[in-house]
Amino acid sequence: MLRSKTITPGLFLFGGAAAVWLVAALVFAVGSSAVNSDQGLIDTVVAPFTLGWKGGVGSHLGYSVLLGSAVAAGVLGGVLQAFRDSDAEAEAQVAHLEAAPLTAAPRGASYAPLTVGLAGVALIIGLAAEPLLAWAAGFVLLAAAMVWTVRAWALRATADDTANHELYERVMEPWRVPALSVVVIAFVVLGVSRLLLAVSKVGSVVAFSLIATAFFLGAILVASRPRMSRAALTSLVALAAVIVLVAAIIGLVAGEREFKDYSKVESGAPAAAGTLAPPGVAGGNTGVRS
Repeated sequence: MLRSKTITPGLFLFGGAAAVWLVAALVFAVGSSAVNSDQGLIDTVVAPFTLGWKGGVGSHLGYSVLLGSAVAAGVLGGVLQAFRDSDAEAEAQVAHLEAAPLTAAPRGASYAPLTVGLAGVALIIGLAAEPLLAWAAGFVLLAAAMVWTVRAWALRATADDTANHELYERVMEPWRVPALSVVVIAFVVLGVSRLLLAVSKVGSVVAFSLIATAFFLGAILVASRPRMSRAALTSLVALAAVIVLVAAIIGLVAGEREFKDYSKVESGAPAAAGTLAPPGVAGGNTGVRS
């Protein structure tokens, strides 16, 4: 029996997600309308099914997000059903081929899941403590998800591993260096600065010296071993990322230390002996003998 006539697992997954989001949108619209509106019961129930044409849906933002998620999941499920989850036998029958096209399972380790996990943790921390960190983590999360998606597609494009790797490099190379440079610089600056702003003045000098020494020794190690394996190099990069992330967490939990503002001098406040007071401020030593 032709497999293309059955419902694929992709449609089951995204179709179920679309149904859940759709029910959530309807319940949210009815609940928010009943709380924040004085419209009748009929309009409250009918409004979510008519996209707000007949009655109000309460919070437009929440209803739009939930309904948009349902539509997106439904579209993805339809696409997967149309392409039969990239089933080789179904593609061969649709294309009227004598044999199914050759495919190959991807080889090699992928660190995109680890990057997505670290970015997700940083995003949660940023949402709770630092909006700038949340924006940076969200950018990293989107970039890692894009790399993960492209790699999964490229390494399954043909049965030749070399051709698949060249295809992946050709797609990702124009984006890799500038994107990674921006991400690494922003990640290191934000992470280390949170720690330096949290500890005391002497502690910031010590922390910066230790972190700079660690990075310098790591650079020397990499430069002295030009034939270092990719796994070892990736492990060093992951260790450095963990160090910076831990420093950022410690700094965010401790909070910034208090800084004295020397730019504000209260009018009429006596200045310390032996110091020059700004013009118009009484009590200061002008440095002129009477």
